Amino acid sequence: MKEQEIKETLSDIRNMMERSQKVLYIDGASGVVAGLWALLGAAVVSFWVYGNFSPLWGAWINTIRHGYDVTTLLIVAGVCVVVFVAAFKTVWGMSKQRAARKGMEFTLDAGARRLLKSFFTIMIVGGLVCLTPLFNGLYNMIPGIMLVFYGLALIVISPIALRISVTKYIGYVEIFLGIVALAFAPWGLMLWTIGFSLVHIIWGIWFQFVFDRKDR
Repeated sequence: MKEQEIKETLSDIRNMMERSQKVLYIDGASGVVAGLWALLGAAVVSFWVYGNFSPLWGAWINTIRHGYDVTTLLIVAGVCVVVFVAAFKTVWGMSKQRAARKGMEFTLDAGARRLLKSFFTIMIVGGLVCLTPLFNGLYNMIPGIMLVFYGLALIVISPIALRISVTKYIGYVEIFLGIVALAFAPWGLMLWTIGFSLVHIIWGIWFQFVFDRKDR
C-alpha cells in the first residue's frame, strides 16, 4: 500500500513539473521580438527627446530637443507601457503557439501563477520607486532603476522557471547595467536599450539554438 502511495505521489510531482515546464517553456524567438519592441520604443523616445533615432547614445552625445515637460513625460510613460504590454503579449502568444505545435497544454498552474505574481510585484515596486526621481526632476536616473528592479525580478523568479532558470544570469546582467546607468546617468537611455533590447535579442537567439533546436 505504501509503495503504491509513493508511486502516486511521484507521479503527481512529475505531472506538476511537466505542466509547469509546458507553461514556462517559452519560445526563444519571442525574446528576439521582445528585444525589437524595446529597440523601437527607445528609438521613439530618442527621436522625441533628442531629435534623432540614436537610442544607443541618449544624452551622452545628444542635446535635448524637448524638455521634460508634461507632454514629454506622458509620451515616455506611454511608450514604456506599450513596449511592456507588446513584449509580454508577444512572449505569451508565441509561447502558446509553440506549445500547441508540440501538443503541450498551455495553462496557468500554481507554479506559473506564483512566477507571475512574484515578477509583477517586484516590477510594480520598481515603478513606484521611479516616482521619486520623477518628482525631483532626476529623469536620467529612471532607466537605471528600471534595469535594477527588472534584474531583481528575473533573479527571484529563476528558481520557479525550471528550464529557463538561465534568467538569473540575465538578471545579473540587467542589475549590472542598471548600476552603471545610475552611476553614469547621461548614458541611461543607451544602457536601457542594451538591457531591454540587445540582451533579450542575444538571449532569444541563444535559447533558440540551445533549447528549441533540441526539441525539434
